[in-house]
Amino acid sequence: MEKLVEQIKKLVTVDLAGYWPKDWVLRLLALLFAILLWYFVVGEDKVDTHLLVPVELVNLPRDLVIANQYKQQLEVTISGPRGLIDGLRRQHISWTINLADAKPGTMAIRNEPEELPFPRGIEVLRVQPAHTTLLIDRLKEKNLPLQAEISGEPASGYELARVELQPEAIIVSGPEALLSRISLLRTMPIDVAGLDSTTIRQVPLLLDQELMELLGEAMVTALVVIREKTGEISLSNLAPALVGQAENLTYTVSPRSIQVRVRAPLSLHQDPAALAQRLVITLDVGGLEPGSHSLSPTISGDEPIEVVNIRPEQVSVKVAPNPQAP
Repeated sequence: MEKLVEQIKKLVTVDLAGYWPKDWVLRLLALLFAILLWYFVVGEDKVDTHLLVPVELVNLPRDLVIANQYKQQLEVTISGPRGLIDGLRRQHISWTINLADAKPGTMAIRNEPEELPFPRGIEVLRVQPAHTTLLIDRLKEKNLPLQAEISGEPASGYELARVELQPEAIIVSGPEALLSRISLLRTMPIDVAGLDSTTIRQVPLLLDQELMELLGEAMVTALVVIREKTGEISLSNLAPALVGQAENLTYTVSPRSIQVRVRAPLSLHQDPAALAQRLVITLDVGGLEPGSHSLSPTISGDEPIEVVNIRPEQVSVKVAPNPQAP
């Protein structure tokens, strides 16, 4: 029996070898793949669907910038076999615009349906928008100073002395046309209502949409200096102290007292004598020779006392030998 089977195998092999080509296995596999492809492309149900295709801009020269808002996704309506369309959702399909030859000005690019990179078997029915319009401008840098905006009033008896921003200015890179219209950047209003002491705040900048695109959520540090309200007051009969006197000389000052007008916190106005003691008034007579001289008094005071004026601005000093000197 076994011999009979072996003879039949040899006979079949010899006969088939005469009728089949040597690469019949590869041809059979190709036929099977063709049948499968026909099934997925033709035999499968076709469906229509909508996809969002990202717009990618490439090769924009470094000295240029896109100065307008453009639609960054295309709304594409496609038709094709369900299997192919389901597979598209796992692929990254984008519409690439090459800007290597871009120049300043307006550039309109037609979004051609047949140029979208969809696989064979997918038909593009509609693309919205049909054109992508780009406003291309030169890229510039500008140093923009910052300005603090204030709202509210400090507590009763206090006032806003100053606001210090850190940084004081920001370097902004953007379209030349946009930056040419801007001279400074303002902060969002800083609320000082009820404050009676200096404080530090983190404050966002007040930006329109175009600047928001360039800077994002920009923040600055604001030092808000609050001080007690001040007012001017005149202090009279203040005698300057002589500095640098020589023992062998006598000094006669005319007038003997001066009047000083200062700006000081209102709480110090209640006791003018105590306020006067916080002032140091001097006349430097060191090195003066005998004779008449005109000198300017020097006044210094503790903060926050500020000298407004002195009357008189010049005093007369007569220098003479001291008869009692040895």
